[in-house]
Amino acid sequence: MSTDKQLDKTLNIGSEIRLAEGIKKHVKIGTIALIRQVREEMDGIVHKFSFSIGRKKWEATEDREAVDWPKVEEMYKKVFNLVLVEEITEKEYELIDQDGIAVLDDLLDRFLF
Repeated sequence: MSTDKQLDKTLNIGSEIRLAEGIKKHVKIGTIALIRQVREEMDGIVHKFSFSIGRKKWEATEDREAVDWPKVEEMYKKVFNLVLVEEITEKEYELIDQDGIAVLDDLLDRFLF
């Protein structure tokens, strides 16, 4: 193993992801404690991140429960920052492109499943 990879592992730094042009972040290596924390935070969240972006609150109907979409989107942002070494700033968040959204949709899978 190279010295850089060993150092990254020691610092709990995993793979790099691209969120937009010029915006790259490193994913933390999943520890049991981090997996537990992510699962606790995401308990009850059943929709993908991309589905929550920019939606308004849904009132309850006969067919579905009420959903506070802005709150769900904020929860995702919080959890992304738990699993990333370098947090996503608000300015960076607004610049995330379609490919970055797809990456974020899949990012938590290894912590949740």
